[in-house]
Amino acid sequence: MSTQPRRQSWGQAGLAVPVPPAASTVGSRRRKALGAVAVASLLAVAGSATLATTAQAALVTGTLVAQNLTRPGGGVFLPGGGGHFWVSDGVLGLCETLPATAGTTKCNGTAKGGQVAYDSTKNLVYQADSSSKTNQVLRFTYTAASDGLGGATALQVPNVTAVGGGSGGGRAQGIALGTGPDGAERLYVGYLKSGDIMQVLNPSGKDRTGATVTPTVTKIGSTSDGRGVNALSLISLTGSDGVTHHDLYVAELGGAGMSVIKDVDGTGGRPACGASACTATTVASANGAALFSFPGGLANDGKVLYIADAPRNTPSQVLTYNPRTGATDVLSTDISPAYTSTFDGVRRTQYQNITGVAVDPATLDVYVGDDPSFPLATPVNAQAHEWKVAGAASQPSVTGVSPATGDVAGGLAVTVTGKNLVNSVAGSADPVAFGTTISFGTLHATAVSCLADGTSCTATSPASTGSGVVDVRVTNVESQTSARVGADQFTYTATAPAPGSPVVTGISPTTGLAKGGTAVTVKGTALVSPDGTATISFGTASGTGVSCLADGSQCTVVSPAGTDGSVVDVQVTTTAGTSAAVAADRFTYAAPIGTLYSSGVTAPKGGVTWIPDGTSSGGHYWVSDHGNGLCRLDPVPGTKVNAPNVAACDPGFTIGSPGQAVYDPRARADGTHWVYVPDNAVRSPGVWRLTFHPDTATIDAPVGMAPGLLDNLKTNSLALDAAHDTLYVGDLVDGNIRRINGIAGDPRSQTVDVVAVTQAQKVGAASRGINGTMSLLGNRLFLPENNAATYFDTTAACANPTASPNPAPCQTTTVDFLPTPAPVFIAGVAADSKHNLVYISESPGTANATIYRFDASTLTAALPGGSAGTVYVTAGKVPAAGSPEATVYCSLTCTRPADPSLTPGGTTGFPFAQGLFVDPTSSDLYVTEDVTAGARSGRGHVWVVPYIP
Repeated sequence: MSTQPRRQSWGQAGLAVPVPPAASTVGSRRRKALGAVAVASLLAVAGSATLATTAQAALVTGTLVAQNLTRPGGGVFLPGGGGHFWVSDGVLGLCETLPATAGTTKCNGTAKGGQVAYDSTKNLVYQADSSSKTNQVLRFTYTAASDGLGGATALQVPNVTAVGGGSGGGRAQGIALGTGPDGAERLYVGYLKSGDIMQVLNPSGKDRTGATVTPTVTKIGSTSDGRGVNALSLISLTGSDGVTHHDLYVAELGGAGMSVIKDVDGTGGRPACGASACTATTVASANGAALFSFPGGLANDGKVLYIADAPRNTPSQVLTYNPRTGATDVLSTDISPAYTSTFDGVRRTQYQNITGVAVDPATLDVYVGDDPSFPLATPVNAQAHEWKVAGAASQPSVTGVSPATGDVAGGLAVTVTGKNLVNSVAGSADPVAFGTTISFGTLHATAVSCLADGTSCTATSPASTGSGVVDVRVTNVESQTSARVGADQFTYTATAPAPGSPVVTGISPTTGLAKGGTAVTVKGTALVSPDGTATISFGTASGTGVSCLADGSQCTVVSPAGTDGSVVDVQVTTTAGTSAAVAADRFTYAAPIGTLYSSGVTAPKGGVTWIPDGTSSGGHYWVSDHGNGLCRLDPVPGTKVNAPNVAACDPGFTIGSPGQAVYDPRARADGTHWVYVPDNAVRSPGVWRLTFHPDTATIDAPVGMAPGLLDNLKTNSLALDAAHDTLYVGDLVDGNIRRINGIAGDPRSQTVDVVAVTQAQKVGAASRGINGTMSLLGNRLFLPENNAATYFDTTAACANPTASPNPAPCQTTTVDFLPTPAPVFIAGVAADSKHNLVYISESPGTANATIYRFDASTLTAALPGGSAGTVYVTAGKVPAAGSPEATVYCSLTCTRPADPSLTPGGTTGFPFAQGLFVDPTSSDLYVTEDVTAGARSGRGHVWVVPYIP
């Protein structure tokens, strides 16, 4: 087999194209009209007009049809059951594809991997068998009513010559079916291990009169260099002289590119190849060089050839070639979704090593099979995919827009009608819009929703900066966009406000929680009535707590609840009127959800910490990993996730089980910084101090702090008070919160005080250690205790003893973040100093965490527990199947398949969510969890939740 990726043609050896005794034009026929002889390989081009290629201005993206295939060498679209594409797989055989699940069914393994042709008149399917040491083509009966293949008859088509070990059987690969000038059917066969082109006359066992005959085999030609083929394609051309001839195109294996045997059966009057076998001639460009070097497959749609340009070591592409004019174009290069191959860990966004091509004659969809492992000396099974490139017949077209006029503020529900507005199969992962997007001119509409039959979509018009006419255009999931037509036009209009009406010029923030409660500042003019009153609405819902400046230039309001993802206008109403909806007043509702930042970590109960550095990225997150130590998280090339860089962990894995790491922003004389890491291993010195080098973003030189004073405490949590050169320490052994004094000095001179004691779980019982991360916010140190989230004041006298040991450490105060206070297990906390917020993870073991957001400004002398917080986030979004992020990266050089317990594209909770951290710049929340709590290596995750006011 060639080491080049080859795409098989389907009609032409895999394409279902109806062909009567004489050639006919089939490009415009619908599937339901297939009646006469369907010859998958005959491409009919009639008339003398110049033919245009089907390539469009924009490239079309291939969408996934099936995966886990092996060298898919072709296929055919069969009409039963509403129509399905059948793929010829190198291991499974001939299988029906199931695009909704990217799977296969009804596999017949009699033959492997060659091209396929369909005779719709006789209901016969032919498949070349490319198995080793064979030279046969299988003939199957096909029953459309049951959409199934019947018994197989083996047509032995022995090759005469051999190349590369084909003496025991040339391994039939390419086939093309057509009807000659005498009305007899001919099946042309090419091989992987022979340059022979063989003809099987009357392959169905019936002649043109219907009489039973024995198929006869003769050699009628050879490739240009005597080497093998990937695919064949038969094309019928009618010249300007009115003479029709059938040309056989050959995708050659030897590097000579695509070749052709002109008038192969003598239709145009040239002597038919037979007694004197014809040699194919290379299809050349104007300079005489081969037009295509590595054609991985061939197909046609009645007007043009589809050619797989498949070089061995670079991405493949699908080209079109007009055999009449010689015009070529690029049809498709990219695929969706991108995927990461398991055999080499490479993420791919384009075709790689195309091994087969086919066309659906009704829709002109092009099916493309590729196998990235194909060039290997021993290819790996189940690495291939089948993709669909939507044909011109599937391009969206808009026939109407209603209403066709709307305000420049946008927000109008608009219905778009037409054809092919969605591809419901390719976009099945999105059951609302099916991957379809709608634009108003250059502006993208929101809230797109479509019918599965592609006849109608609704969308919300975007805000425009001015009035005028725009085209409403639809783009499907395969990147095909509707043409501009008069019926798609939409007119933006601007309504002048009543004199004296409020005018909104801006709002801040422009995004808030879907559950409501966001404080919003509204700016503008005339925002208040003469009596000092005003009402403010978010869409149709009224805001609360409205307060305005007397001059009407600014108001504040608390947002009501809204729908996640919805966009509303914030409008002010006074006695003079209501402000017009404008782009500046748009407010977006959002519900926080985690996005995967890193996977494959182990028991990251110490969470992550941000450490700025001198590299081009400006800094990195570091994760406390129970398996690898404190490790830098680096971006995984070609993905949106990060992975531990084991070359940048603490040296020699000194830290047995790192807890919450803390970066000291105070630079030392040599430009380095300290990083402090607690060690909750059973026998550890307590807390390590490491040297961080900003120029290389590395750590080294671990030194135990306060030697002998923190031994065997299983220290777990840290909080830095750089202003006082102290470090607060929590542990898993007892309920004492300790403070290391003089942390920048000689560790042997450091002292340790007990400054607070956690609460007892039961009356009279001893206090317990704390769990995950803790956080210092101002003078308050917030703690994750077994019964509550708590805090104490680090400036209180009880935390600053004048005698040692401390005779009366501080008692912690419970944070009343729950609507109804109750004892709960707190796994970790984190503070947002920019917004005076505290995040609290209520996570009882394997039960998923509920992460609350608490406003620390509600802590007062009168309310020492503060006011109830709100549930902020409970889940993360699992990467979609086949996406590069779905692969688990246990390090930059270690990968593992996605966790089968997670639903691809769905959501997952946060079990054992003990690590919380707030980004000091963006205020995004980082959550670390591990459902096994470290019992299994590399099962934890890091999630990032965007800050929403």
